[in-house]
Amino acid sequence: MRSLLLLGLLLAFGFVPSARAQTVRDIANRGACSTAGLDGISAQLAEAQMCLRPGAFVRFAPAPGISLSSSRIHPFLQASARDALHRAASRTSITINSAFRTLADQYVLYHSGGCGLAARPGQSNHQTGRAVDVQNYSAARSALEGAGCSWLGSSDPVHFDCPGTDRRSDAILAFQKLWNVNNPSDRIDEDGLYGPQTESRLGRTPAAGFARGACGCDAACDGNTIVRDDCSRETCEGGLTCTAEGGLRCVDPACPATGSETRCDGDGVLACENGSASRMACDAGEVCMAGACVSAVCGESDGDVCVDGSTVASCVGGALADMRVCDFGCMAGTCLPAPTGDASVGDSDAGVPSGESDGGFRPVPTSAKGGCSAAGDARGLAPLLLLGLFVRRRRRV
Repeated sequence: MRSLLLLGLLLAFGFVPSARAQTVRDIANRGACSTAGLDGISAQLAEAQMCLRPGAFVRFAPAPGISLSSSRIHPFLQASARDALHRAASRTSITINSAFRTLADQYVLYHSGGCGLAARPGQSNHQTGRAVDVQNYSAARSALEGAGCSWLGSSDPVHFDCPGTDRRSDAILAFQKLWNVNNPSDRIDEDGLYGPQTESRLGRTPAAGFARGACGCDAACDGNTIVRDDCSRETCEGGLTCTAEGGLRCVDPACPATGSETRCDGDGVLACENGSASRMACDAGEVCMAGACVSAVCGESDGDVCVDGSTVASCVGGALADMRVCDFGCMAGTCLPAPTGDASVGDSDAGVPSGESDGGFRPVPTSAKGGCSAAGDARGLAPLLLLGLFVRRRRRV
């Protein structure tokens, strides 16, 4: 739809592709008081301004009683100015010499040196969307004033300002948005103010128009910034990053963009849900294991201790340094060896050659998805447990 709208504007302005790319500054340097050659960029700027205020900046021609003296006239006004013009045209025929001017038009008229009365870009009433220059001003003056339009006077007798508000900043803002859409690496402030940044980029703007209009953008990430389809931008802050996975949004880089996950993160628990993260610190005396805070296993111990009869914790200064799962049980901080004659232990056991002992343990995975494993071969464990009970009873005697 937007492409059709732009095509209609190009045709309305009589756009003909140029054999040589020119800039707006090139057109101004011709020294003529003419906007010929600006058809492409002017069509894009008019479209951009209509998108700024849908329904408020509108086309006033063709309409009964109104004619345009040139195909290069942009037939756009504020809705209130259009209504006044239509009321006046219902009383007498009106021929329009000039109406809305884009920022590019005003740049050329001002910098060409060929138009003595041209205002500086950003200051012309023709950029407000409520000014018209009327060829038959003498005959149409009464009807225009009766419709609410004001005659500027003998200093510029063709000029009338019709009802509306000062929208000159919109003409500037329309260009700023159009430039930024097509030059994301050389963005300028979108403030509606005509300063050195805007003037410099306007002079370098292709007279035939940009590759893209300003009425829409492809929703995507621009580095760490979200660009939405209406070309609005939102920078991800607080360490968040932009992603398009699962929808355009800011996510915590510590989490996957989609799905859920709970794991240890330093001394606490990290819970992830579709790119959002919540962090919970473990209380004093607790450590994070397998994505949950558990009571500390070391206390004030220093060395190896059995945790649950099958897991050895290595403690250094009361802090947990390592954990490993015993294949054949744990006693007095040591993994028990394989029972003699256990056929399950051989050349293929954990890659240990026959005749050598691996100490009867396996390291506990320490990754985010790891945790303590109780897996192991429990065969032959019952006699050892009975032996342990016997040893404890002997110690109590």
